[in-house]
Amino acid sequence: MSEQDYASKDLRRRPFRTGLTIFSMASVIAATTFLFLFGGVLLDVTVFVSSTGLNSSFGVFFETFIWGTLLLAVILGGVVVSSTISLEMVSRRRDIGLMKAVGTLMDTLFDHFMAQAVILLLLSIGIGLSVGLGLYIVGMIWLSSVITGAEFSFVFPYIQLGAIAGIYLFMGYVAAQKPIYDTVNESPVSALNPEVGMKVRRVGYLDTFGLPFRLATKATGRRIKGSRRTLLSLFLSFSLASLLWVGGGITSTTTNAYVTRAMGSNVIAVGNSDLLQVYYDAYDLSGERVDDTFNFTDNQYLLPSSLFADLADIDGVSVVEQRMIAYTRVYEGPAIIWNPTLEQYERIGKDRTNSSLIVGVDWENTISDWYFEGAEVSDPQQVWIGGELATTLYEDPLIQRLGVKGASMEIAGIAFDILNGGMLAMMPLTTMQDLWDFSGPNLALIQLEEYSSTVIDEIESVAASYGVTITLQQNILEENIRAINLVWTLLQPLPLIALISAFASLANYLLVSVFGRFNDYVIMKSIGAKASFIAKTMIAEGVDVGLKAGLPGVLSAIFFSVYLLVPEAAVTSALFLPISIAVMLISLIVIVTLAAMPVYFLFLRRNELKVSEFYV
Repeated sequence: MSEQDYASKDLRRRPFRTGLTIFSMASVIAATTFLFLFGGVLLDVTVFVSSTGLNSSFGVFFETFIWGTLLLAVILGGVVVSSTISLEMVSRRRDIGLMKAVGTLMDTLFDHFMAQAVILLLLSIGIGLSVGLGLYIVGMIWLSSVITGAEFSFVFPYIQLGAIAGIYLFMGYVAAQKPIYDTVNESPVSALNPEVGMKVRRVGYLDTFGLPFRLATKATGRRIKGSRRTLLSLFLSFSLASLLWVGGGITSTTTNAYVTRAMGSNVIAVGNSDLLQVYYDAYDLSGERVDDTFNFTDNQYLLPSSLFADLADIDGVSVVEQRMIAYTRVYEGPAIIWNPTLEQYERIGKDRTNSSLIVGVDWENTISDWYFEGAEVSDPQQVWIGGELATTLYEDPLIQRLGVKGASMEIAGIAFDILNGGMLAMMPLTTMQDLWDFSGPNLALIQLEEYSSTVIDEIESVAASYGVTITLQQNILEENIRAINLVWTLLQPLPLIALISAFASLANYLLVSVFGRFNDYVIMKSIGAKASFIAKTMIAEGVDVGLKAGLPGVLSAIFFSVYLLVPEAAVTSALFLPISIAVMLISLIVIVTLAAMPVYFLFLRRNELKVSEFYV
């Protein structure tokens, strides 16, 4: 009989244990496959959204978040696969010790158990990839039903599946070698020893919860080999779930806040109907960008100063802002800097040109509060530019200049605004009027104290008396926020997938731990310990391990989400973070309890004759 046949027969001798190991690895491989493939589609979705009006700096939030998720998911999968296969080989120490005691050669032992590891890996990878691919297809069907206007074509992901299979096969193969090699080189007496380590903590942080927790603390003090990888996999599982849920919520809220800050809330626009139509089509995420077919600076679009005075006299009006809108060619202004490495001056810039929307702003009386990188505009010859203009036209925009209408303007900062997909520049209103020789603004923005139909009707009446119309900008803002939230909604299934992998990892660890001390539980049962007490002890061990890994994972993900994921992070309310922490900790406890239950019920169904899957 070949080594592979004998190894396969030995695995079939332990059907439950073998099945659980395959389930543990296959579930995380399926989750990783789904996350990887579906995350790639979500990146394509951001490109689709970007092409319909979302500026590049806005798309970076989505892409950075998704790429971070994919990287963490791949790392998580590798750690879980390596820890599971390592823990499985640790659980075979007694078998190795017995085989050594009867004279089995070391090379034969190593080949036999490595063959088992490879069989488990191949089966797990095959099942995991198949299930993950099925989930991906279901996700694609769901995605096509919620994203209207997008066409999805299915291309079988041979390269991605091959890469995932190769990574996990390599990591699992390497991880399986060490525990087998270490045990093979131990004496039979050491290999047969049920306790791998004897260091026991006298007091644990959960001891005050009663005897089950004190017993669990002493049990986990005897560290099982491979437990560190299990702790790391649980840490990554809860970190990923927390990042997806909490970080996604923070990033979504922050991007909504950026859009709201740029557009302003409770705003009504007044101007020529054609101009407003083109302007707000460029502000709508599903609209079109501005082109040179519309001349914003035609004299017919000029608004008289008396209109602004009449609008300011209306009760309920908070701010009346004058703006000037134009569309023109812009030029990349070069910069000359000293390169200390080459010890010579270096020219930055390629003299590129493009067309951009130009917005003249009264900086002292504006309803907008843009998020920006750089410095505030403090000089008439300074401008802010949008993210798309900064990306497409410049190498280093904060040291270069903007050429427009024969003037060379210093770029003070890069502002976040989705107007025209971020292809815009903002300059002082008076400077723009001088450059265009335009005597007044062509757009009025009115911010209300409260969005009241009475006030809106009065504004519309005043506008009509001057031959212009109004647009409710608040409606455009709310449509944009709904579009943003829709994209983040697509990520909601992902935290559940991460939690499933945490469940599988913890259940696998508890099975090895509990059945490694099967006699201890049998003795407890024989001297009168109630079934509920034994269940509490098993759950307590899971809580001890889960909190060690899960709590740091949750806190680390929240810290990263608040301070590192996005600048000027915003939350929906002051209770968001406390509630998020509470929800994740409750999820942790639930997963620990669920992972302990099958272990407990299996323990009740087993007796000393049937427990050979775990104990010899």
